Amino acid sequence: MPTPAQTYYAACVGHWRAPIHLTITDPAALARSGMGWLDRVGLRLLARWPAWLGRVHLDTQVVVVSDDVVHHHTVIRWLGLPLRRSLEVYTLHPDGHGLTITGDMAGDGTVDATATRARYTLRWLGVTVRQHTVRDGDRVTVVQEGPGFGGTQVLVRQSP
Repeated sequence: MPTPAQTYYAACVGHWRAPIHLTITDPAALARSGMGWLDRVGLRLLARWPAWLGRVHLDTQVVVVSDDVVHHHTVIRWLGLPLRRSLEVYTLHPDGHGLTITGDMAGDGTVDATATRARYTLRWLGVTVRQHTVRDGDRVTVVQEGPGFGGTQVLVRQSP
């Protein structure tokens, strides 16, 4: 019988897409965060990006490699052009809930007993980001909170 983590990621296999919604919640906290200057400028630009210039999108792909390994590939795109890419490897723990993340982002996470929610603590651009997700059919809501910024992305499964 599959574990909650295996069930969660098996249900997430495929391509997903969402317009990026980012907010700067505390400019001073962001400035003190230890994130590089150019990365902070990039976050500020994303938070204020006007829709008339074309939406910035988050495209992700989830691939289950084995019972305990999942690949997660993310591309941030504007007008179809890739702005930032990342690849992470999720190693699922034998307890059925925990996981370790390595790659462009690193950290750990847990999947709840219903296999519909996950929580993560990640290192991204030199800072700690807390993320939680709720999987509901062909939608996954992703909420991120970092030092001085946050965002909510509603990923929608894309047709093959």
